[in-house]
Amino acid sequence: MTPAQFIAGTWRNTPGAPSTPVLNPADNTEIGRVPHASADEISEALDAARRGFALWRRVSAAERGAVLRRGAAALRRDAEEIARQMVREQGKPLSEARVEVAVSADILDWSAGEGERQYGRLIPPRDPRFRQSVLREPVGVCVLIPSWNVPVLFVARKLGECLAAGCSAILVGHKQTPGAAVAVIRALIEGGLPAEAASLLFGSNAELVETLLRAPGIAKVSFTGGTQTGRTIGRLAAEAVLKTTLELGGHAPTIVFDDVDVEATAEIVVRSKFRNAGQVCNSPTRIFVQRKVHDAFADALARRAAALRLGDGLAPETEMGPLASRRQLARIEAMVEDARGCGARILCGGERLQGPGNFHQPTLLAELPDEARILREEPFGPVAALIAFDEPEEMMAAANALPYGLAGYCYTRSPARARFVEQGLSVGMLGINTPQISLPETPFGGVRQSGNGSEGGSEGVAAYMTTKYVSEFIA
Repeated sequence: MTPAQFIAGTWRNTPGAPSTPVLNPADNTEIGRVPHASADEISEALDAARRGFALWRRVSAAERGAVLRRGAAALRRDAEEIARQMVREQGKPLSEARVEVAVSADILDWSAGEGERQYGRLIPPRDPRFRQSVLREPVGVCVLIPSWNVPVLFVARKLGECLAAGCSAILVGHKQTPGAAVAVIRALIEGGLPAEAASLLFGSNAELVETLLRAPGIAKVSFTGGTQTGRTIGRLAAEAVLKTTLELGGHAPTIVFDDVDVEATAEIVVRSKFRNAGQVCNSPTRIFVQRKVHDAFADALARRAAALRLGDGLAPETEMGPLASRRQLARIEAMVEDARGCGARILCGGERLQGPGNFHQPTLLAELPDEARILREEPFGPVAALIAFDEPEEMMAAANALPYGLAGYCYTRSPARARFVEQGLSVGMLGINTPQISLPETPFGGVRQSGNGSEGGSEGVAAYMTTKYVSEFIA
């Protein structure tokens, strides 16, 4: 796949344009370059999106859904090629990449159906001479900014929901994982998407976002990424009074009570924690363990984490791949070194692997003082903190102490304890005795500094709609 801008139905790769290298995180070799959009290309994309919205909004919801379903079929047909390209760009094991492509196709299918379910309603009038109706209409031209860590899924979800609603899209592709955006755009165009209904731009995200969000005619921005960047986007959106969906950072508390099966629960948590090398916004990061089982659980978790096989994501034996970039690796090294300097106990891991790739050992930290960075900052990598607790009330206060509220998890055999966590934990998503909190048909989003709005579920497409009330005098 050759990444390029897609504008008004044509792929652009202007000779001599500034570009960014794409590196394979397993060995940091250059595997491609991403051209940056010029000012003229950005302007062209904006004009195309405005024309595309005028056309696409008039297409029936059923036909829009058919386009998305054909796009999903194209993703499934090309799944192996897309998954392998994802591994080369992002690093995750091929088994995880295959699942991601399959789920991305399911998301397009779900969005197709949800677009057909955006019903209006009639309101019984006080005066029979009136007809009162509520219509659901697409909001307009949308700027979509996905993250790099689950690259195909984020692109498919944002585009699927936006297009199902009847909006047009300008997708800001991520330069680390350009193949994901290219693959989904290609699948949708093959499925019959009008050429101007979606554009794809690469470049400096800061410059692209500021230019696009200040442009006339933009109605909404959807962003997935870090909280600090989300605040910047939120300020720009507020200045222009744009609708926003912001899926930002997390620091997921995972609560393990003393009535669990220690070995079975450790197996679940370690697989959840080190999926995608921990580069998942809802990854378990602060693991609160009731003191009675703390030591046994820590031992079980550390044994399993230390046994994970690291390697190139394309190797069949690999269970955890590299971090996606040198910057991510440096961040994890600094966080582990901070914990070591604070006197934390390292239960397993604690070091990067020597060699050209961005590999870091799965790492578990315990006996952390309050000032340790990992207790306050999202690691977004293969490291987690274990925290012993005695009283559930004190644990809940600590779990809610940070400004984040994306996801949380609870493991217990007690319905009363499960309800205690359900009612007390301030998060947008909660898994009880399961790490499974994201499906096409379920809402995905957080509270507080973890963002606003939800993607997925019935909420996802609805976020791209606006409400129009019509009062008609008919007598």
